[in-house]
Amino acid sequence: GLFEDRPTIDFYPSASGEMKVLKTSTKCVITMDIGPFDAKETVLQGSDGQVHHSRQLRALTPYRATFGYDVLVHVGLSVFRHCRSERAIIEDLACNNIAISQREVGFLAKKFIAYLAIAHEQSRHRLKQVMASRGGYVLHLDGTCEKDSPHLFTGMDGIAQIVLDNIKLPSERAESLIPFFRQIRDRYGDPIALVHDMGSGILSAVDAVFKDVPDF
Repeated sequence: GLFEDRPTIDFYPSASGEMKVLKTSTKCVITMDIGPFDAKETVLQGSDGQVHHSRQLRALTPYRATFGYDVLVHVGLSVFRHCRSERAIIEDLACNNIAISQREVGFLAKKFIAYLAIAHEQSRHRLKQVMASRGGYVLHLDGTCEKDSPHLFTGMDGIAQIVLDNIKLPSERAESLIPFFRQIRDRYGDPIALVHDMGSGILSAVDAVFKDVPDF
């Protein structure tokens, strides 16, 4: 099958000074570029007791995970941007010598969203700097829902077209929106203007959080 006679690639830490081999471990790794292979990692320990792992291996795949970051991103974009079915994704990956189950595709899609949220949070200060360099941001506020499902409410910079934050809420009532609006203000500062619809909950929440901001 796809996992027979796979190659072995050695990974070593980039460390200097007096080191000793703490252990070696081998695991199967699957990436888009290489396909399935055995990653043999040598873990070193310095005289100070610090343990050194291979940064190269960590850049390819999460710790203790089999599928590489590139597979995770491929699955995430296929599901959420291109709206492809799990079956279609499985067939697509098979063309790249990657065997994956339907359950694993679903898991990687959820993992992609978690990593995307973490990356967005880590980029918050950079986003703030970019918006400040453009003279500030115009905060667009809107929510969407289907029938009785929760509202997905989003705050976006209308100038840079950057989604700043979003949240699931039971309804667009002011008491639910106010903490969300305060969170955006605390993270990015006051916008230079607001744009939103005339929903009563949004109007009340905006009046409570953004009193002196031009409101459209």
